[in-house]
Amino acid sequence: MLFSAALPAVFLLFSANPLFVAADDIDDDIKNVQNNRYTSTLTLGGKTISVILDTGSTDLWLNPYDGVGSFESTGVSHEIHYGEGATFINGTIGLAEISIAGHTIPRQAFINATQVVGLEACSSGICGLVGLGFDSPTAGIEKALTDGGLDGPTIGKSVLSSIFDMNPDKGRFFAFSLSRLGDVKDTADASLSIAEYDPKYSAVQWLAKRPVYPPTAKSWRILADGVTVDGYPVPWTANAASTPSANHIVLLDTGTTNILVRPEVRDAIYSRVPGAFLAKNSSLRTSHWGADHDAWIVPCSTPVNFGAIFGGQPYPLHPLDLTDMRTQVGPDGVNYTYCVGSITNGGTITTGSTDALYGDSFLRNVYTVFSFGDNTTSPYVQFLSQTNEWESTQDFAHVRQQQLATGAKELNPTDLIRLFDGVSPPGSSGSGSSSSDSTPSSGGSSSNTGGSSSSSGSTTGGSSSSSGSSSSSDCPSGSGSSKVLAGNLADSAAASSDSNSSKYWPIIIGLLAANLLVVLVLAFLGVVSFVRQRRSVGPTRVHYVPTKTKDDSLMRSSFAEDRPYADN
Repeated sequence: MLFSAALPAVFLLFSANPLFVAADDIDDDIKNVQNNRYTSTLTLGGKTISVILDTGSTDLWLNPYDGVGSFESTGVSHEIHYGEGATFINGTIGLAEISIAGHTIPRQAFINATQVVGLEACSSGICGLVGLGFDSPTAGIEKALTDGGLDGPTIGKSVLSSIFDMNPDKGRFFAFSLSRLGDVKDTADASLSIAEYDPKYSAVQWLAKRPVYPPTAKSWRILADGVTVDGYPVPWTANAASTPSANHIVLLDTGTTNILVRPEVRDAIYSRVPGAFLAKNSSLRTSHWGADHDAWIVPCSTPVNFGAIFGGQPYPLHPLDLTDMRTQVGPDGVNYTYCVGSITNGGTITTGSTDALYGDSFLRNVYTVFSFGDNTTSPYVQFLSQTNEWESTQDFAHVRQQQLATGAKELNPTDLIRLFDGVSPPGSSGSGSSSSDSTPSSGGSSSNTGGSSSSSGSTTGGSSSSSGSSSSSDCPSGSGSSKVLAGNLADSAAASSDSNSSKYWPIIIGLLAANLLVVLVLAFLGVVSFVRQRRSVGPTRVHYVPTKTKDDSLMRSSFAEDRPYADN
């Protein structure tokens, strides 16, 4: 990873949506690209480079197509490894004058990434990453320079530390708001400021200071009380025994697009939403990485009234940040619109010392101050809420009404899951039920791992194996029809045993042969349908995959090819 207990930013490209296009904030501090990444402009040696802003890492690295130009090389090589080490960047640590957010640093350390394996930096015009995390003598550029015999603490400082040291009379903090594309207001102006507050949000300085936890942590982790849906608390047990009672440890990361939690917490959240159903191991795709292939399908016109609680204070999230609208080609060759929950399973990220990771879908709803503290104050975070619950609900209704009026047909969640996966979702009332008429009980869906009560096994690639009775209309892949025909074969065989006349044998054999031929034809068509579904799920997209680094620190690799089932 880029910094020992943090997650670095990733590059994300999703299918183009007319509502989600690149946009600049008024002061040109931050660019919002499809609500998935937030970038700033950095100038190095006269060259302008777009870089990811990442609170989950510390180092600066660059990899523009035409190179970074002239710089002072330290001769020290440095690698940043992802996952088990197969994905990495490699380059030489250099020193150069850079400018960012109105500050110019005469001699800033960075990695000139000359080898990029498993990543595709610059493919979307974003050619680097600037970390906004904590310096550490045991990690990153600082340690590499020290190991190379140079003065790492002096010349290997992060961008933020360099700026703070140049302005000793100012506070050691930075602050930003993140814009949201696609809502009615197209959100307020985004903002990035270092060592000062944006005047529009200056009231934040008087609000509660939420200390980094534990106090010695070198990452933006703080304590949270939990979350609510419709005002009711969601059951959530903390991971670490050292976590204070009734609290959870949450990592704030601008390099992650959404909220990551454990699967039982995710399921407890969406099972409270009227008409929502869980598609287990589904061929329906989410918009964000998750450690499993489960998807919560929510009626597109139903808002999720979600609140994050810190220090007893609720911070409502805009409903547009809780579900994503998608279009996908069904096994019948028809385009369908559906909405999927944006909170996903964090896997190993949320099973250790961190209970959850709150990314951009949370941070869009608050103006956030990240303070490194001083000689008398430990590092802390402050929030100024930017989302009005009533206004955002009205905004959501207006946006979704427009989207549904111009998009492909939306099926209710139960019929959609049955069409794509060949099973009825847990808690559904069967064929033809309207998603708006049935509400699963809280957490009920999360305990069922095998689909509906009348089916067993798991789905793979959109087909399923059902042990209960079903009609052929419930199994678009053809597997249900095959079982009905198999039942017909058995009935025919039973009938033949009751007959004492051999004159019916030719007819029976003929019927058996005909049925067998039909089964083979349907099986072939099922395979063709499956292949067509896999090939027609839409254009190839770029998707990030959170993983662990070799030093057992949290990491995200970027630019993993997005498939109906992403490779983990």
